[in-house]
Amino acid sequence: MKLLYVSNLYPPSMGGAQIHLHYLAKAMQAAGNEVSVVTHSCRHRTDWLRLSTVFTEPDSHLEYEGIPVWQLGFSRLTRAQIMPWALAYYGLIGPATRHISHHALKALSRLSPPDVVHATRIGREFLCRAALDFAHQHGRPFVLTPVHHPRWDGWRYTEYDKIYQEADALCVLTNAEKRLLIEQKGVDEGKIHITGIGPVLSSTYDAEEFRSRYDIRGPFVLYVGQQFRYKGVGALLEAAPLVWEKHPDVTFVFIGPQTSYSKVLFSSATDRRIRNLGEVSLETKTAALSCCEFLCLPSSQESFGGVYVEAWALGKAVIGGRIPPIAELISEGQDGLLSSQNPQELADQVSLLLADPELCRKMGSVGTRKVEARYTWERIAKKTAEVYEHLVGGKRPIHEEASTSRFDQRSIS
Repeated sequence: MKLLYVSNLYPPSMGGAQIHLHYLAKAMQAAGNEVSVVTHSCRHRTDWLRLSTVFTEPDSHLEYEGIPVWQLGFSRLTRAQIMPWALAYYGLIGPATRHISHHALKALSRLSPPDVVHATRIGREFLCRAALDFAHQHGRPFVLTPVHHPRWDGWRYTEYDKIYQEADALCVLTNAEKRLLIEQKGVDEGKIHITGIGPVLSSTYDAEEFRSRYDIRGPFVLYVGQQFRYKGVGALLEAAPLVWEKHPDVTFVFIGPQTSYSKVLFSSATDRRIRNLGEVSLETKTAALSCCEFLCLPSSQESFGGVYVEAWALGKAVIGGRIPPIAELISEGQDGLLSSQNPQELADQVSLLLADPELCRKMGSVGTRKVEARYTWERIAKKTAEVYEHLVGGKRPIHEEASTSRFDQRSIS
């Protein structure tokens, strides 16, 4: 099949949703499909909610790890036409989305339609809306991975709610996400398919070199994630002194892109047992996961939490946030623990695992078996391909030329 993936951000931009989309694209390509990507930015950026900045990216074509990518950029004239709508976005979300997506749709019209258009939700709605309209104008199915967070409700999200309902299929990550979309967003249950995500790890890493490079000599607890408040980075910092009362030798290592919030937070963290490494390479992240005591990411807002799967793949126990999607992923007491962001509760859970290395080992082993059974990229790609085949096989009319059409290589190369 000829597959077009669409996402506001794409690697080398850092972030779980875009990285997982890339690994799905690679797995689909390895299975013999023709894969291309359209995105607005390949840079890491934390300003993706401020629409006016998104339009500064140049129109360009590149290849990332064998996947052809079109970074869709707007001309100066188009940016000038869009700017008033971008500035008024939060007051006029409906008409602003329609106006901006119209310009994105004009750009997408340069492509020959693929068999399936599959978008991942990151940031604002306009590119996702344009992708949906592009697919349906050509009689092609539109698939959405919503990566939906439970807190995404209310008037600010009505345009995405419409996209949820108009999509031909939704690939969600957990049963909790599926239930929420049915009950809160009114999505037809028959359109929702649970696929999950797999680990993103390097095949080459050196745990001892990691410890030597960062002078980490004793046990350490690892946080991996973008350093937003909701991820629990501040809660873990507050919990650290409480943990040190029982385990004074433990170090807390933080990995992930910094934010304005975390820069302020860590500016006063002077204890050498706190190490904020910021954004690191995949090899460094993998090495850190391989030699930590366990992973602790007490996030209060996730659709899945791929880093837990990565820790399990390397035989590590995990502590995750006590919210429905994570509680469904982590079997509490078997492959990990759950905690709120209350510093005392979090410190108690961290201390419990530090005090029992054998329990950590057993939890990590259970987690590894779970990954092998459910969360390899080959399994996830197979599940996703079955969704595509069902849609192409009859749910939406597909033009005859879909079997022979090719992406316009002048647009994606």
